[in-house]
Amino acid sequence: DAARSRRGKENFEFYELAKLLPLPAAITSQLDKASIIRLTISYLKMRDFANQGDPPWNLRMEGPPPNTSVKVIGAQRRRSPSALAIEVFEAHLGSHILQSLDGFVFALNQEGKFLYISETVSIYLGLSQVELTGSSVFDYVHPGDHVEMAEQLGMKLPPGRGLLSQGTAEDGASSASSSSQSETPEPVVCFPPASDQFLL
Repeated sequence: DAARSRRGKENFEFYELAKLLPLPAAITSQLDKASIIRLTISYLKMRDFANQGDPPWNLRMEGPPPNTSVKVIGAQRRRSPSALAIEVFEAHLGSHILQSLDGFVFALNQEGKFLYISETVSIYLGLSQVELTGSSVFDYVHPGDHVEMAEQLGMKLPPGRGLLSQGTAEDGASSASSSSQSETPEPVVCFPPASDQFLL
């Protein structure tokens, strides 16, 4: 009876945590515990990334922020219709960008895990945003392409990834008579720039 009570409390806490995720209730109600934890960790990392202000989303350097009205000697000045239109556009800028792209957008952390991936990924890969978030990009890239992918992203290759034997396909012959040392390639390690914490 105590174990059942503990499991009930645990399930309730997972359910409450899932409700806090920025996802529709129809999706969060279907998540298992591991997915709730994976998505929560990704959401917190993405929120940390957004709080750092990199890249600077608001490129205006002068004047008040676009979402506030300017105080003029105790009174508020009304914003012009064009200023309101710009504010509405900027509020929906992300969705405008996604609509104009022929593809999908994702953000990775230094380990190559998806912090964010747009919903349009399902159109192109047949995989849902929820199942990809928090997983490694290397889980969806052919093992032979891991080294090149890591190089292109400017990141270290995770241990045990991309180390395929060299020579058999390129040479057109099997190297069965050669020693096992010559078949094992040297690992390629690419270090990201020191100032980058997240990759877009």
